[in-house]
Amino acid sequence: MRNNVFIARLAHGAVVSTMAACLMPQNHTDEATSPAIGHEAAFTDHTSTPDDGTQQGPEQAVTVTMSEAVSEWDNQMEREFRKLALEEVKGTLTAGQAFRLEELNRWRDRLLNPQSAEEMLLQIKRDRLLERMEGLLKEYVEFQEAADKKRAAA
Repeated sequence: MRNNVFIARLAHGAVVSTMAACLMPQNHTDEATSPAIGHEAAFTDHTSTPDDGTQQGPEQAVTVTMSEAVSEWDNQMEREFRKLALEEVKGTLTAGQAFRLEELNRWRDRLLNPQSAEEMLLQIKRDRLLERMEGLLKEYVEFQEAADKKRAAA
């Protein structure tokens, strides 16, 4: 059990590191002679960024906002979730409310129906298999298209 938790945290840390590297502006790496870490942190909860990004220009810093970790689903959160869900059904949900509803939905799922370490590892394995299957299907389509072109040319 302890090893499964370590592996899950390690995998999550890799995702966060990759996300941070992708968000760094290109000109920040052009003049760097040696990598220097100003601040390093590990996060175990879900992290999200807005769709439109937060960088204002090539010389501006990138800001990643992370919400506070919630450890218990309470009645107030349930009322807010139901209110926002009703607004979504009516079609009157704003973009900010939609983001909040997604956040509440993730917390609700995680706190009321937590996944076991075995389920998390199975999901990781499932995701990897789907990625490989997607790659194989792309290769097959490319192969068929090339074969069809050869038949048409003959």
